[in-house]
Amino acid sequence: MTATIKRPDRRSTVRRRRVRFSSLESLGFTDVTRSWSDSPIIGDETPRCRHLAAPPKAEEVADQRPQEFGRQLAGTNVRWGMITLIVVVVGGLAAFGYWLSERPAAAELSARIDLTTKAETLETALPLLTELNQGLRDPEPAIDLGNLDSMESIARDLFTISGSIAENDLRSAAFKAASSTLDGIRLVRGTYAYRSAVLPILNAPILETDRDSITLDEAARSFGTWQLAFDNVRTALPDEVLPAITQQLDILSAELTSFLGRYVEALRQDDRASVESVLVSLDARLDETEHLLWNSVDEIQARVQMRIDETLAALMVILPD
Repeated sequence: MTATIKRPDRRSTVRRRRVRFSSLESLGFTDVTRSWSDSPIIGDETPRCRHLAAPPKAEEVADQRPQEFGRQLAGTNVRWGMITLIVVVVGGLAAFGYWLSERPAAAELSARIDLTTKAETLETALPLLTELNQGLRDPEPAIDLGNLDSMESIARDLFTISGSIAENDLRSAAFKAASSTLDGIRLVRGTYAYRSAVLPILNAPILETDRDSITLDEAARSFGTWQLAFDNVRTALPDEVLPAITQQLDILSAELTSFLGRYVEALRQDDRASVESVLVSLDARLDETEHLLWNSVDEIQARVQMRIDETLAALMVILPD
């Protein structure tokens, strides 16, 4: 039996090769020798990677119209989002820098406006301090020290504002006006309180001179009650207000014990003349202390008036008109 070898159909082989060849071409393989390229062209198809046109040169841009240049620029590879972000950031930094540069000037202007307002208010309220200063010599002045609170608040505000003023003359004037006013207020308020406390104890009570009208115990108790009130006031006096008068009161307090002993002893001996002599000496000593007090008040008035004059001179620098 003869074996028959069936040969493959040639047309079928060619078809398979052609199919294979077409498949290789679709994958980019050809049998054509060509140079290597970054963007290989497969057959006659259009390249998949689109090459953008280069931006126009400066000399070309100068000869173009704005519309043509805009179209060319839009066709280039420009990252508009990034450019917009940079422009916004740069603009924000510029605005922030301008705000920082203008901030001191704005603060200075605001401080000057506040300074002028407070200076005018203080100038209007200053006559009250003058009036109270003049009333320091009145035996029974009709005053209201509560009005000094508002003036003191104005002066303190002026003192605070003075630290924000850059100009030396204005800053010094504001500081001087505030400090002089505050010092004047302190002197007036302290002197009124001092004299209101001291003047009553410088008036001795009416002491009996007739031995038959009072017992020795009653006479000693009457004198001792006034002496105790005297010492209570004296020890409560502040050291910084009229210290010379406080020192005189300390000396007088020690003398009162001697006056009490001499007064009771004169009554014991029923020596009316001696009793009256002791009381006259006591009154003279009290009058002497009161006279020193009024002299000190005069000095305080002069100091307060000096502070008022200093304040007015400083306000003239702040408010030249």
